[in-house]
Amino acid sequence: MTVRLAAMMTVPPDRDALVEALGRESRRVAEMVRRAERLDAPVPGLAWSAGQLAGHLCVVYRAFAGTVRGEAFGPELAGVIGTGDTLPEVVAATNARAVEVVHFERPAEAADALAEGASGLAGALAASPDLEVARPAPWYGAGVTRYVATLGAIGVSETLVHGRDLALALGGDPRMPAAAAVCAAPTVMSEMLPLLVDQRAARGLTATFELRVRGGRGFVLHLSEGVARSTPLPSADRPVDCVISLSACAALLVAFNRMPVWRAIATGQILSYGRRPWLGPRFRGLFLNP
Repeated sequence: MTVRLAAMMTVPPDRDALVEALGRESRRVAEMVRRAERLDAPVPGLAWSAGQLAGHLCVVYRAFAGTVRGEAFGPELAGVIGTGDTLPEVVAATNARAVEVVHFERPAEAADALAEGASGLAGALAASPDLEVARPAPWYGAGVTRYVATLGAIGVSETLVHGRDLALALGGDPRMPAAAAVCAAPTVMSEMLPLLVDQRAARGLTATFELRVRGGRGFVLHLSEGVARSTPLPSADRPVDCVISLSACAALLVAFNRMPVWRAIATGQILSYGRRPWLGPRFRGLFLNP
């Protein structure tokens, strides 16, 4: 199924940079898993083992690759799609089902599956004739679609964040490559934040935020009565209330709940200023955990 949306993407990614980052970082993650002595090591901060997390990444790669190619979901992937009232609930239910059905006996088996899955997604992105075609993304909710480019950027962000998770579990290098984060974070934020507004936290707030991802492209996010929409820079709709400047790595780590906002602010990775700068520290709390 292919859907052409009337609106264009807010922050389209660079296809070549996206494909290169996915290939490079997925190879790094696969080799780290291949060198592991065991897969039952717990992942700090998650309820999964390293093997389960590797399985989750494999499902992401395979589901995204098939979706980018416009393929229908087979029984194996269709069977893991969860349900829920909000996007995080649907994602959590889907993830729980996925880790139950994907198992690896040895690190080498997991590494081979990761390499094959990531290669399939990278190839699908490279061959896609149009990155701004929307595809069904039922793991985010019934009827939800996402651009091909958005799925590619999410694939890179998943690789980076979960690569860090696996490094913490397996004793690898947890540092996140900034260049790879820069090519994915602006697209992920601009396309996914409108789906994640916390209705209770955002109730009664009308504000306009300018998000500046250092080294990448920025965008404007308009929030009013629990509804958010992203627009490209510059914005002529209304004056910006709060400018948030943040590193791409901090953007992903805070978004995935791997770094508290106060730490990112204290270390200078997130700064806010403008007419209403106090909205900056509040920004993360306006959105649900993905």
